[in-house]
Amino acid sequence: MIELEHQAHEFAKQLTETVQFVAGPDTPGFAATAVLELNMFRVAQVPESGVVLCDETGPLLRLAVEYMCTWDGYERYLAVDRSKIHVFVEPNGRQPLFRYEFDRRTTDALPSAHIHFHGEHSELEAAMRACGESTARAKRRRRGKTKSLLTDLHFPVGGTRFRPCLEDVMQMVIEEFGITPRGGPVATTYRQLAERREHWRRLQIATSVRDAPATAARVLILQRHSRGLVLVDLSGDVGSAGG
Repeated sequence: MIELEHQAHEFAKQLTETVQFVAGPDTPGFAATAVLELNMFRVAQVPESGVVLCDETGPLLRLAVEYMCTWDGYERYLAVDRSKIHVFVEPNGRQPLFRYEFDRRTTDALPSAHIHFHGEHSELEAAMRACGESTARAKRRRRGKTKSLLTDLHFPVGGTRFRPCLEDVMQMVIEEFGITPRGGPVATTYRQLAERREHWRRLQIATSVRDAPATAARVLILQRHSRGLVLVDLSGDVGSAGG
């Protein structure tokens, strides 16, 4: 548990650096808090006032971010068990505009990594009510036992290994909503986010290699034969905040 705590605190530190670079140094940082009954650490802002993003005139959006972290399947590296990145209007937004969520314990019927969109779409909701009955979820809608709402749909994004990370969401809201980064010009911020995103992706690749070492070895052997590359020793430890 001590080593897990260390990795959780390091993960919280990385998140703090990312959000403060974009939203400013006054943005509350992240901390890791033990949830003993679950054998997990909750990584969230303290206090939980949200990541407030502004343009030149004032606040526009607020991000509510939370991760529940535990050991990976090998009980060696930190893994994200559940996460949420909810985007609200600021100030006083009460219902999210959209929600990026991940739950690695989700049943096979629903995507573990998904987006929920909030709003109304009359044609889509009519289609949901007029759906077939091949699954229990659709059947409940068809028979009126559950409401047919846009917010209830799980739009898949990237799966367990290659789901969007916080840096993806932050770059998207900068680009689409004209957020003014506090750490420097937009181009500089994008480079900073790209470096952190690359770190996240490489951790996910390392986790995928541990999940399927035979496949990874086969690809490297094919690369060596086709391009004359020299295989390198990949046995060294690589940390993870994967799923």
